[in-house]
Amino acid sequence: MRNHKGITRRQFLGSLAVASAGLSLGDTALAEEEPKRYAKLHDSTKCIGCKRCMSACKRWNKLKVDRFEELTDRETDLTGHTWVVVNLTRDIKNGEDLSYLHWACQHCQKPACAGACPVKAIRKMPEGPVVIDEKKCIGCRYCYQSCPYKVPRFDFGKRITRKCTMCYDRIPIVKPACVAGCPVGALDFGLRKDVLLQAKKRVETVGGYLLGEYEAGGTDFLTILKTKPEDIGLVVAPKKVVSEDLDKIRITSSGFLGAGVLVGLMYIYSRTGEGE
Repeated sequence: MRNHKGITRRQFLGSLAVASAGLSLGDTALAEEEPKRYAKLHDSTKCIGCKRCMSACKRWNKLKVDRFEELTDRETDLTGHTWVVVNLTRDIKNGEDLSYLHWACQHCQKPACAGACPVKAIRKMPEGPVVIDEKKCIGCRYCYQSCPYKVPRFDFGKRITRKCTMCYDRIPIVKPACVAGCPVGALDFGLRKDVLLQAKKRVETVGGYLLGEYEAGGTDFLTILKTKPEDIGLVVAPKKVVSEDLDKIRITSSGFLGAGVLVGLMYIYSRTGEGE
């Protein structure tokens, strides 16, 4: 059978097959162009607690330096100007088992902080890092409240919330500053699928626990621990995606008016003193 333009049914079906194949190839090409996802790995069984990762982070991000903090084993916490900490941990079940832990933003696959931010100042980049846009941040601290690890911290000088960015402005050309500064290979960085495979093999060899494979639905910062996180006093995040809209629902329903007032006041507060 021929149509009015002289094309046979077989020729028409053949052209459809070619077109379908072309579309499939086009999808493949687009998939290959998608950004590659990266992850950071900390192996606490290798860490010596030198804190060079902390120093490297502060130098690269131009953060306030506390030499005493970096030269001692005193326990330190994340702050608006300390985005990475290294603390000596003790196994609750075996007090003699000590290890150093490098701690920072976990860069969740579906970050609750981004869902809770009322001004959309936080975003998950396709390459992996969760980044706060400091020009948009109003310092309301909803991100801190929604984060299962309580990582984002308020910078009282800048009046905004800040945290580790995984050095998104360096990757993939150069590794994050903390990783590049580690002298013993306790930190590593690469494509998440490769880092995850490497971490699993390491855990099979030395034993322990892989933090970040499932917690909070999975994170782009993986940590090899000697024992379970709760045994060294770490926050145990649920092994599911933390609802990105949990706080947003609370804010936009009965608490909408109060949240709106708070956001307005925080915005005014964040801009107070700009001319000083």
